[in-house]
Amino acid sequence: MYALRVYRSNLVPGSSALFEGRKHLRRCDVVVVPELYALRLTLRETKTLQFREGEHVIFVTGSKGAPLDPVRLYQDYVAAHPAAPTDPFFMFRGADGVLQPLTFDGLASGVKELVALLGLDPSQYASHSLRRGGASGALASGLAPFFARFQGD
Repeated sequence: MYALRVYRSNLVPGSSALFEGRKHLRRCDVVVVPELYALRLTLRETKTLQFREGEHVIFVTGSKGAPLDPVRLYQDYVAAHPAAPTDPFFMFRGADGVLQPLTFDGLASGVKELVALLGLDPSQYASHSLRRGGASGALASGLAPFFARFQGD
């Protein structure tokens, strides 16, 4: 999510029962583009696309050999968690070993747990911190502000 800079409502549902294939990211919405060494994500309903008037396409460039290479992390994730193309993109194995969708609450608690492990105050962070941090990181690495705004929808 850090590299995506999109709203959580595009990524995860409020509950497992609220997953909508048109609104939330599915497995088939993310593909590797080998010639670019990038991920191509297609969002069909976003803050600015509420009436099915198009699609928002985001490319996330990989960094071969880097510890946080999004392309390699994606490939590892789908290999470890196989699912149908129309299943939610973000899923995890429950205590029973069954894949289940990540939800708003699961994302929020996961962010807070990771922040606490870093020794930071979890009350100061939320899932939106990933969006803000992604934008700050992109700008710090030299991405033009226009492109940061465009990618973030």
